[in-house]
Amino acid sequence: MTVLDTPVIRTDAGSDAPSLSVADISWSAEGRLIVDGVGLTVAPGTMTGLLGPNGSGKSSLLRAVAGTYRPDGGRVLLGGADLGSMRRRDRARRVAVVEQESTTDVPLQVLDVVLLGRTPHRASAADEELALGALDTVGMRDLADRDWHTLSGGERQRVHLARAITQQPELLLLDEPTNHLDIHYQLALLTFVRSLGVTTLAALHDLNLAAAYCDQVVVLAGGRVAAAGAPSEVLVPDVVRSVFGVDADIHLNPRTGRPVLTFSPL
Repeated sequence: MTVLDTPVIRTDAGSDAPSLSVADISWSAEGRLIVDGVGLTVAPGTMTGLLGPNGSGKSSLLRAVAGTYRPDGGRVLLGGADLGSMRRRDRARRVAVVEQESTTDVPLQVLDVVLLGRTPHRASAADEELALGALDTVGMRDLADRDWHTLSGGERQRVHLARAITQQPELLLLDEPTNHLDIHYQLALLTFVRSLGVTTLAALHDLNLAAAYCDQVVVLAGGRVAAAGAPSEVLVPDVVRSVFGVDADIHLNPRTGRPVLTFSPL
């Protein structure tokens, strides 16, 4: 099985999957406002791309949604339930996070890392089968017994995705999930995430990947929402110029009909 094959878990988008509602979230650090009253909604079973230049607040917003940071104000609701008021274990049963960089000094094998996704759940005889199935879907089953520290950055990213799907979450939060991946695995990973039918919020730096795979995009600038909507409505020259400081020409992919952007300096 490869990363493009049938996933371990699948829900029908828009049926059992919950919606995500982020309402007026603010977060500051060392007296500086990083996330400033951000609100967004992710429809059940869809993928929303969180875009913006470095320092725009993407990763901080994801951590506030995940509960890693306690926001100064606002609420995060998953299917109407307030994630901020949940016990950490209960939240971990519902929300899985894949960060840009995640490492450990503890000697672990790849399978051990993936099995961490079962930590919030009651131990089951099926846990190892779930973990091995998840490694199958990301093309890493053959490395299940490898030392975690011997993996490349791209291999680690795929293992972390396997851990997240082994967690069987209702909400998937991805922080630059295509970092360290070559183009084949970038496309394969995002195709796979879309196939899960899990409500997903993903911080992405590549506007073309967002245009190709996201149902909706939210553009942050200075910790605030600068634009939000379908990629074809948001990834337009005026928005790209004002937020990213480059000129953009918009074309349509002849295979998908989705926008493709080419960039030029101002």
